[in-house]
Amino acid sequence: MEKEKIIVARNYDSKFLIDPRGTQNHGVEVSIGCLTGDKTELLKSLLQNESIFEEMKFGFNTFQGSSFLTELMDVNEHYHRQGIITYESDLYNDPEELSTDNWNINDDGANDKATKVVFDWKEDEEWDWGNILKIPKEGLSVVSVRSESLYFYAEGDFPTDKKSINEDNSDELRFYVQPGIDTIWLGSDFGDFNILHSVYLDGEELGRNFEKEERSGDIFYSTHLLLQNGIIVAWLATNNNPHFFPFGDAGEEWFSSLPCISPYLKQNDPEAYDAAVENLLQLL
Repeated sequence: MEKEKIIVARNYDSKFLIDPRGTQNHGVEVSIGCLTGDKTELLKSLLQNESIFEEMKFGFNTFQGSSFLTELMDVNEHYHRQGIITYESDLYNDPEELSTDNWNINDDGANDKATKVVFDWKEDEEWDWGNILKIPKEGLSVVSVRSESLYFYAEGDFPTDKKSINEDNSDELRFYVQPGIDTIWLGSDFGDFNILHSVYLDGEELGRNFEKEERSGDIFYSTHLLLQNGIIVAWLATNNNPHFFPFGDAGEEWFSSLPCISPYLKQNDPEAYDAAVENLLQLL
């Protein structure tokens, strides 16, 4: 049976579309897991000793980073994905024109490759558009999000008999691929964001080409939300500058009622930083 190569390449430019502080090729890694007793005690000790942030070097630049927060990216027993930030309209964004011209996105109804990740959920909660992943409420959970430079690139060779005609899209025989998109729903104040992490044809996943996905190689700051009983109770991050997407547009009340424990806040508003640290210590 004759085969054809399919290449699905997509990009999200948050610098152009959302925030000048963003990045031209906005990739993201998300980890969700439980904060163990040992890690909780270590976090408490680092906060008490004012050593959660330390001077680090990247090339010729120095900045304030955190080994502890970086290692939280490995706390991911409930969830771990890496891909690009995306929304429905951005599924068609391929400015470098790397994709082959023999496929369309299958957007007919529900998507069994899509998942909504929820925290403060109800027992009977469902999602009409795909699967739903309910993160356990018990204990202290941590959601870690790290931005990076990435241009999504998936490819595979498929038999031509998998092509079909969908008159709503084209009168030509084409492959119809199904995107694997997860929605991370953090609540009404922080909102949500979507991750394109995979692409499928008839249930078979196209292979990610990580070498071709890499752009500048930059890894940006990480941000970490602590949740208790499904509710956000603390916010930490490694950013030395103001936040950008996905939390740059969090509700303004959160910046005052739940200040982000970060090098940026410590330098620009020491009183708010100290108060946020004290509040977190009381929770721990």
